[in-house]
Amino acid sequence: MLRRGLWAAVAGVAMAIGLHAAAGPMPPGAAPPADPAQEAKQAAQRHLRLAHDHLAASCEMLKKCDRHAVDGYYLACQEAWNAAWSDPNDRDLLIDAADAYADALAGLLEAARRHDRLGNGGLWVGPRGRPVLVPFRPQALAVDPACIASIEPQGQAEDKRLSRRHLRDGFGLPVVVRVANGSTPEEPRGFAAPRQSLAATAVLRFAVPGNENVLQKFAGPVARDHAAAVLDLANPVEIAAVRIGPTKPHLAADLSAPLLDVLDGTPKSSIAGFLQPFGDGSTRPHLEMLEPHQPGRIPVVFIHGLASDEGTWFDMINELRAWPEFHRRYEPWVFHYPTGAAFLQSSAELREQLTAAVRQCDPQGQDPAMRNLVLVGHSMGGLHAKLQVVAPGDQIWQAVAKVPFDQIRLRPELRRQVSRAYFFEPLPFVNRIVCIATPHKGSVLASLGLGRLASLSVRTPPESKLIHDEAVRLNPGKFQREYERATPTSVDLLQPDSLMLKSIARLRPPCWVTVHSVVGDGHSWFVGVRDDCVVSVESAHTEGAVSEVYVPATHTKVHHHPRTIAEVRRILLQHLAETSQATAARPADSAGSGTAATGFCRTPMP
Repeated sequence: MLRRGLWAAVAGVAMAIGLHAAAGPMPPGAAPPADPAQEAKQAAQRHLRLAHDHLAASCEMLKKCDRHAVDGYYLACQEAWNAAWSDPNDRDLLIDAADAYADALAGLLEAARRHDRLGNGGLWVGPRGRPVLVPFRPQALAVDPACIASIEPQGQAEDKRLSRRHLRDGFGLPVVVRVANGSTPEEPRGFAAPRQSLAATAVLRFAVPGNENVLQKFAGPVARDHAAAVLDLANPVEIAAVRIGPTKPHLAADLSAPLLDVLDGTPKSSIAGFLQPFGDGSTRPHLEMLEPHQPGRIPVVFIHGLASDEGTWFDMINELRAWPEFHRRYEPWVFHYPTGAAFLQSSAELREQLTAAVRQCDPQGQDPAMRNLVLVGHSMGGLHAKLQVVAPGDQIWQAVAKVPFDQIRLRPELRRQVSRAYFFEPLPFVNRIVCIATPHKGSVLASLGLGRLASLSVRTPPESKLIHDEAVRLNPGKFQREYERATPTSVDLLQPDSLMLKSIARLRPPCWVTVHSVVGDGHSWFVGVRDDCVVSVESAHTEGAVSEVYVPATHTKVHHHPRTIAEVRRILLQHLAETSQATAARPADSAGSGTAATGFCRTPMP
């Protein structure tokens, strides 16, 4: 039995309301035949009143940091649940009950978090001496309950990097499920994003009302043991509705909340990464998985451009993740790198980290998804994507040196660093790249005063400066003037007359790699030349691309444009068809046992 304590007032109100409702005046003479529909309506209204009473009392206790708020919100959830189940055919009452239920569940999770009642795979309710564990039950959500670090109720702040929020009204409470990094054996070590968040809808399920005995009805919910319940965490992309008796109301959803949660925990390093590359952990190259890895899903690696960071992709990822096919077949990875650093050094880091991540995800080489990666690059990110799928031979080296590499004097450890940047083979597990507004032939802005000033503002990383200074000192006259002056920055690379850029432009991917191009042409000069204000149409044209789409947007908006997102979606559908992933088996239904004759409809979200 629950101890009274500070709950005396709430218990009194609950019992008073229950007794008042049960002891209405009797009409004279014989009682008329009972009307089941009317009785159901009265019962539902009674439960709803109790839910509002418990909710108001619990909110007051939460303000006072009273631990009993957890149990008060729990009872409010139960009464709202009972109201919905007592008369589910009354649409207006069902809506009111769903609102009270969501408010109570949000308060319950907040109070439980404040009083350390979340953990060990469930939610703890009841008195300290005899707590009851309400277990987490993931529904079509690929996460083990023991790996859940926290559950964040809906309320993530808006972020201008997301142009819209994908919401759906319905029953339940949209939440963010944060996953503990490194908590699953499939998750590659060191590649999890600082915060991995999943979209879920919380549904606290109780027993179907109506089976209480006389004593339980008289005492009311406050005076008896907590009803057995489970906390379902349903995947709102896979599950569109919840069954409540004969009705199937939509399952509430907030598909954008996880990305907003990740953005809230991600430091912005676009300018710092440009001016002070490799300065600290936030400006060093790092491949990150936004979600826990799931075997069978194809990674799509998003690579940002100059003076930017991975946050620039969240708008596109937000749109793609609302598409059920992307959710089932793909998983988003992002490459964060200092854009002001030596270009080839960052590209080498991407190559090595992709290789390590694929090996960790599929050590036996048995997952076809890990042999069909897709790279999507915006601006300079498109050049990084290209360098993952080409074999340069000595072409890039000839852009900086006048003699073969084996004639250059360098310490062994520095020779290895140089070799990894200039000599490499195409990654065998990448077979499709998408170049968006990529300056294959450079940008005239890089040659103008603003571009040169930006290049001079970049602080050369110590390791790059060490390699450059020693190479030039030990090998006088053996390097091109472009390299002898200083270590070329990313801005130097983008100058149209850059020898290195010209050498990269001549490289062609092997036959197994499919290339797509998106060109921005949202700006027109008075002479009729079109560009995106930074990269001309001619420069953004990708040789050998099987498709090329023109988008009426400026450079920083091209990858946010609906036409670009639609094109990426089309490309990913084509990728599924060509890699035979479209016929892969769907994830197993993870529906768990519950305490009520209810369940979820797995119809995908429209």
